[in-house]
Amino acid sequence: MKFLSRRHCYCFGLLVATLISGVAQAQTDRVYPQGGDAVIGRIKSLGKNEIVISVAGKDQSFPANEITRILFQGDPPELTRGRELVMEGQYEQAFDELKQLNIAELSRDVIKADAEFYLAETQGQMALSGQGDLNKATSGVIAFAQAHPDSWHFYDATRLLGDLAKALGNYEKAAQFYGYLRNAPARELQIEAVYQTGMIQLLQDNLGPAKAALSKVAGLKPNTAGEKRLQTLSQAGIAVITAKQGQGEEALKAVNDLIATLNPIDTQTAAAIYNAQGASYQALGDEEGALLAYLHTQLMYSSHAAEHVEALKQLVDLWTKVGKPDRAAQARGELQQRYPGLSS
Repeated sequence: MKFLSRRHCYCFGLLVATLISGVAQAQTDRVYPQGGDAVIGRIKSLGKNEIVISVAGKDQSFPANEITRILFQGDPPELTRGRELVMEGQYEQAFDELKQLNIAELSRDVIKADAEFYLAETQGQMALSGQGDLNKATSGVIAFAQAHPDSWHFYDATRLLGDLAKALGNYEKAAQFYGYLRNAPARELQIEAVYQTGMIQLLQDNLGPAKAALSKVAGLKPNTAGEKRLQTLSQAGIAVITAKQGQGEEALKAVNDLIATLNPIDTQTAAAIYNAQGASYQALGDEEGALLAYLHTQLMYSSHAAEHVEALKQLVDLWTKVGKPDRAAQARGELQQRYPGLSS
């Protein structure tokens, strides 16, 4: 057996060390497209409309709205865990992780921006669930959007700002924030802008313009599951408008048709539909039917704050009307305890 000379050993060791160093220095980011496997490479650019990642020397581009998350080389464990918890809707736990970060000391600007977004997102979602200050959360999201106007999270941030403004009752600002979605290249986001505009007008009792906007979405041929969801939500919104216009029978038939084809996985849409059923029964003067519809939301879909709050508020009024003040007090107590920031 031949043994390497001392000089050869030194050269071999230097080669191994160089290879190891090269591997360590190679940047490996991971981009996760919707419904696909992770794409591993080096992030080349991140924009609000497009993400470019270099894979083995070749660039691959993805629409930003089709990416679920990005893992960056150098991510601290608190950000990795926090990001995953946000995706699971566990916002309080995510905030507990993310608040441990010292953003100024993070190694890359893209990591700093991601951490800032998820911190703003968690605080915004907590406020929307009644567990935080809506105004403070709004300031945090605005600060992020101003600091990173071309972030790949831009449209998520503007949607969140719309949600926060709506919760604050500032419908003009909500319409403005949702309006940014119209500028997105993605058709689904453009459709969402029309839907959100219609729902804001409904909240303001501008029934004609609201129905016109929602009818545009309801009449579209959906190309994606997201577009189909927006179509269903628009149909539920139109049913509420129809009920408010005094056509309870027509509204109820439309809602019951939606219930017959419910997607059991999309519980938030189901909650909106049952609330629309409650509004339809109210238009008919059927308080018992309305109670059962809103109770369905209260008991089955309590994880969706906006819809749950609406159901509880209606139940406080309905229980009082049917002569059950104890049940009204229970609903009011749940509203105040679970949603201290949204119960007024």
